[in-house]
Amino acid sequence: MRKLIFFLCLTVVALVATAQKPQRSSTVHLKSGEYVTGVITSRSDQSVEIVVDDVKYVYSTADIDYITHESRKKNYDTSKFRGFVDLGYSLGFGSPRNDYWLIETSFGYQFTPNYYLGAGLGLHNMDAKVKSYPYRYDKAEPEHIDPDWKYPFVPIYLEGRYNVRSESHNTPWASLKLGANTFNYSGLFASPSVGFHFATNEFFSFNIGIGYALHTAKYKKWVLGDTPGAKRDDRGGYYLHENQAFHNAYVKVGVEF
Repeated sequence: MRKLIFFLCLTVVALVATAQKPQRSSTVHLKSGEYVTGVITSRSDQSVEIVVDDVKYVYSTADIDYITHESRKKNYDTSKFRGFVDLGYSLGFGSPRNDYWLIETSFGYQFTPNYYLGAGLGLHNMDAKVKSYPYRYDKAEPEHIDPDWKYPFVPIYLEGRYNVRSESHNTPWASLKLGANTFNYSGLFASPSVGFHFATNEFFSFNIGIGYALHTAKYKKWVLGDTPGAKRDDRGGYYLHENQAFHNAYVKVGVEF
């Protein structure tokens, strides 16, 4: 658990360190009618220093008519395709209690600077706790090992997301994912979350968030052969079909592009 928290912290630091804004080009218009386009590296009341293709030019402010700057519009200001990839860790509460690390994706469309709708796939690698679920009751003493209990959960879901401000700014957000568990188990998946979006540049940004996840799953509850309603499998064991709900709280960090 400590290693995972340390890894998540390193991920955030790395994202912040790499989120440098690209240099914006400017055009210096001279009173002679000439102009030079490049990156201004120094500016004072007396002079302006501009670099063009690695060549440095210095002009006196007395010779400059005016300066214009490239207008760059972050992609978050417009409606377009979005992608999210999140990594996190989840703690189970209640009974049964299972912890898991998670990877979640979401791809869809940003209809306005505030509203996003998409779909995604998750990987929730659960780790059942001792004295937790599932038990098998086909022994003299209940055991925790169930040969048919397989991980991970793989939810598929739709996601709706709301940004308080345009994503061209740092902004709080809220999200709701609704879908179903697939592959190993079938059941409901629901996950509301809140967090904060850090606007970095026009190519990508990153997010942090906390949330709640609900999984439901159908499983085999292994019992003794004389249990009412018990069915026999091809290995000679007896079971009942049961449903179970898992409740978890999680923290996650992610990249948005």
